[in-house]
Amino acid sequence: MSKTITLSYTDFKPACDHKSPTQSLRIHCVSVRFNKEELETLNSSRGNKSKGEWLRLTSLDRIPPVVPAINVEAWKSLSDISQKLNRLISHLDAKSSNSELTKTEIFAVKRQINELRSCLIASEPSVR
Repeated sequence: MSKTITLSYTDFKPACDHKSPTQSLRIHCVSVRFNKEELETLNSSRGNKSKGEWLRLTSLDRIPPVVPAINVEAWKSLSDISQKLNRLISHLDAKSSNSELTKTEIFAVKRQINELRSCLIASEPSVR
């Protein structure tokens, strides 16, 4: 004995999708023309999306956020400063609790804090 099972579209559609198959199909087409400058702007904005998909998402206010690429030079500068600050903290932690900071230690801490501050607020951090 073999059973025949018949499945329909409704057996596979997501629970949140309340549209019938004919309502969810994109059958309407809109054509648009761009000049060279406009097309370059579109291409730079759309990322890995197709032109049509990006235009549709834009018109429906559903554009995913653009995450900028990491600034490698800033990352290297901040990593370097972080390592220097960690070494200073380790040195200061190793001192006895009743000993005071030397002028050299105070100068080193101030210098590293100023360097960190300038890297955080600079638009283009300097490479060290």
